[in-house]
Amino acid sequence: MHPDGHGQHILPGNYVTKIHPKTGAVKRVMLEFAYGHFWAFKELSLTNNKPILSNEVVIPANQAEVFPTITGLINLHDEVVDIPHFFTRCNRTADELAQCTLVAISSKEFGAQLLPSWIDPFEKALIHPPSRHDVRGSVYSGSDNNNRYEVVRITINEGRIAKLLSRFIISGTKKNTPPSDHHTTLLYYGDDTENIRDILRMHNIYTSYVFLLDGIGRVRWAGSGAGSESEVQNMISIARNLVHQKSSSSSNTTLSHRTKPTTATFTPRVGKKLPRD
Repeated sequence: MHPDGHGQHILPGNYVTKIHPKTGAVKRVMLEFAYGHFWAFKELSLTNNKPILSNEVVIPANQAEVFPTITGLINLHDEVVDIPHFFTRCNRTADELAQCTLVAISSKEFGAQLLPSWIDPFEKALIHPPSRHDVRGSVYSGSDNNNRYEVVRITINEGRIAKLLSRFIISGTKKNTPPSDHHTTLLYYGDDTENIRDILRMHNIYTSYVFLLDGIGRVRWAGSGAGSESEVQNMISIARNLVHQKSSSSSNTTLSHRTKPTTATFTPRVGKKLPRD
């Protein structure tokens, strides 16, 4: 978590702990009471839209956890899908090195506008690499494994109004999304997102979040906001390693941050809340 952000202090249920300055009494209060109604906008300013700092190296396989469950998402083919099963649907052998998925999540238009800074370079480098010529002049793709990488976009729409307007939202999203991405563009409507936001630390709904998943759906890297050049290149390098690395090598890698972390290593756990300190 970003050391200047509020995410490191948020407890499950959108609570924070407050200590009385005179008595030392500890009590839990609602997030908005502690930081104000506009806390999310203030946090974006303090963290440069990055509540989660991207990790510089891959999360070790023996520490990584499977992406949390969400059911009833709808893609732009009007198919109902569940995650994380959707991420591993093509991996019939359950091979952790078989594929790598970039999961890009937003809830608001501002966050959605930040996602291309991650997605476009990822697709260019790994899914649609430029063609090159070998020494004999034959044309070949820049990657022999581009079918092993995938981008899944998820838009979380919360509130009763969004659900009532779901048909219009889907129609508008289809018009603004290339047909080739319709199958992997997922929309979710509902108010039961508290658990996944607690697990993945996505409390600030106004920015974007990105995650790299290995072949069995475990979160091996995370980031937020707009991707800088160095962050994007590091993400692409980690994605390549997730497909090509040996299983034994991942267990010897440790997680680090550009800034000294103030919370525990990012390891989302299904059905559990992450430690905050």
